[in-house]
Amino acid sequence: MNRSTLRDTLKGALVGLAVFGTIAFVQALRSGAPFPQVLQPIGVVAVIGLTVGALAGPLLGQALRRRRGG
Repeated sequence: MNRSTLRDTLKGALVGLAVFGTIAFVQALRSGAPFPQVLQPIGVVAVIGLTVGALAGPLLGQALRRRRGG
């Protein structure tokens, strides 16, 4: 695996984790449920975001590099 693919994978994973985790956390707060009850669903959604981001990161990174010509 080359450096750019690894970098894109890590960036994608972090962005996916942040986006999905934040959305899940906000939705959990809006639901009004006790925090211990919503902790596991937040974690599950965050892991899904991590996975989606790690898979999409290299694809998006390569597409952006091709579009920029570098």
